[in-house]
Amino acid sequence: MIQRLRFCIACFAMWMAFFTLIRAAFVLYHHAEAARAGVVTIAGIFFYGARMDMAAACFPAAIAFVLTGLLSGLAPKSAARVITVVSLALMVSFLILATIDLELFRDWGFRIDAAVLRYLNTPREMLASAGAAPIALLVGILAGLVAVVCVAYFRWWWPAMAAWQPLSILPSAATAVMCGLLTWGLYYPSRGGIQKMPMTQSTVYFSRNAFANQAAINMAWNFFDSVWWHTYRAGNPYRVLSTADATRTADSLLASGTTSTLHLLRVARPNVIVIIWESMTSKIVERLGGVAGVTPNIDSLIHEGVLFDHFYATGDRSPEGLTGVIAGYPAQTTTEIIQHPRKSATLPGLPRDLARAGYSSTFYYGGDPEFTNIKSFVLQAGFGRMVTKDAFAPGDRQSDWGADDHVVLGRLAREIPAMRRPFFVTLFTLSSHEPFIVPMPTVIAGRDERSLFLNSHVYTDRSIGDFIRRAKTQPWWDSTLIVITGDHGHRVPELDSLQSIHRWDTFSIPMLWIGGALAARDTVIHQPGVQTDFPATLLRQLGLDASGYHWSRNLFARDVKPWAWFTFTDGFGWINDADGALAWDDVGKRMIAQRGPIGPADIHSGQALLQRLVDDYNSR
Repeated sequence: MIQRLRFCIACFAMWMAFFTLIRAAFVLYHHAEAARAGVVTIAGIFFYGARMDMAAACFPAAIAFVLTGLLSGLAPKSAARVITVVSLALMVSFLILATIDLELFRDWGFRIDAAVLRYLNTPREMLASAGAAPIALLVGILAGLVAVVCVAYFRWWWPAMAAWQPLSILPSAATAVMCGLLTWGLYYPSRGGIQKMPMTQSTVYFSRNAFANQAAINMAWNFFDSVWWHTYRAGNPYRVLSTADATRTADSLLASGTTSTLHLLRVARPNVIVIIWESMTSKIVERLGGVAGVTPNIDSLIHEGVLFDHFYATGDRSPEGLTGVIAGYPAQTTTEIIQHPRKSATLPGLPRDLARAGYSSTFYYGGDPEFTNIKSFVLQAGFGRMVTKDAFAPGDRQSDWGADDHVVLGRLAREIPAMRRPFFVTLFTLSSHEPFIVPMPTVIAGRDERSLFLNSHVYTDRSIGDFIRRAKTQPWWDSTLIVITGDHGHRVPELDSLQSIHRWDTFSIPMLWIGGALAARDTVIHQPGVQTDFPATLLRQLGLDASGYHWSRNLFARDVKPWAWFTFTDGFGWINDADGALAWDDVGKRMIAQRGPIGPADIHSGQALLQRLVDDYNSR
């Protein structure tokens, strides 16, 4: 009995050491960020993170405790084998999750959580998205970690179990009771201590350095906590204001009249083509201060149309961009409404509203419409027709994602003459998504992520440029408005630190209106706007009702307030009328980035919008 008691204590210590190993691997993998944090902060990562490690260790330790008690009547080596199989299976599973977390954090800026489960039903697209990751390195790291764990396990813990003495009935029963009491004793450690409320991520936040706070989070705890709460939580974790205050503030910010101060169209019912460009960050457009030579076609088209140069993505994922542009609905912080068809069915939709004004509609996407529930959303939004991956011949699907951009745009150009007028078309590109493999001779040399990313955008820019040149020769050009914008921004290029991944420049995207139906030329709109503002702005230009788009503002209304707002995991970004900007971490209740004049009223506005959004989402 005493041997088994000692083993249980050692087992808990084993799991603490295991999670410390994972944290060390995380810090080493992101050594550049760790070096910027400094030695004292790195020590704090392990010191403060130990509390969450303790909570995470309780679950696998409890399993070992229960097995030790239940199997106390078996031959010692038989019991040891069962405990070993279960323990090593859990460890390997956690190590696989931790290895995925290493690279996901570099792209997402937060630790792995339930968001990764969205992609399990589309493994091909998931693998394509991972194409830019250093797979060989990650596999090597996983193999090394598994080897270290196995060696340590059989060096220290297996001998302790193998040396157990057989127990008779009474000592065996006493051992079972002891193990039950030990399991019950894990209750408070599993909550992070004896405090009234269970621990949250903020429990281990200790620094102004965003990387340090993220590194202090236990990966396994974070993943399973998000799985649990996203499944069962119906409350609002961002409730910091009274409902009346949040509603009043949000409604005031979202208010915009029906009368526009600027009329951009010379055709009452133009055809409308919306091109949503994968990962089209402002950082690749030279006119917006981006990298020169990446989008020469877009740079030249800017002089032929209307550019919105203070425009922002509502979130950092493609499904969020789609719902923002088509339904005028903001991105959520820890889920996507498109993943819940019951909820997304309650959203308004441009194709449905335009159909009432006589428009036909088609959605073009060269990829799999099942990916992240695109198909259900497109159908619910009212598109009359979909052209997706299966509509293209295998020879046209050279990309891992599906048909390349020039193929899809070419098909659109061929099909437009047969479309019923007026028409509304949305085309979602895909070639500039990871792994950035495009059917074009390399323009920007290099195999690093930055070079591949920029080169893929050169290709998409050329594809769109060819489409526009072809369109200008067609009879339908003079009665058509074309809108080009991004689905979301991107951390590449020129992002100096993971600390900056949630800054406004990562969410900044262009929006360009061109076409023969446009009356204005070489015009720049400085009014801050978000993807969610597009539906109301377009509908008002067409003289149509936009009242169903509560989260969408007519950017040309006389009374529209100048601001932009976006969300990311457990936080938001805000841009005010003086070009001041902030990024707010709601877990740590602090600003993690700031630019220009920012005051308490700006934080209050962002918090009100976030609280109101989650209440709205929960009510759907």
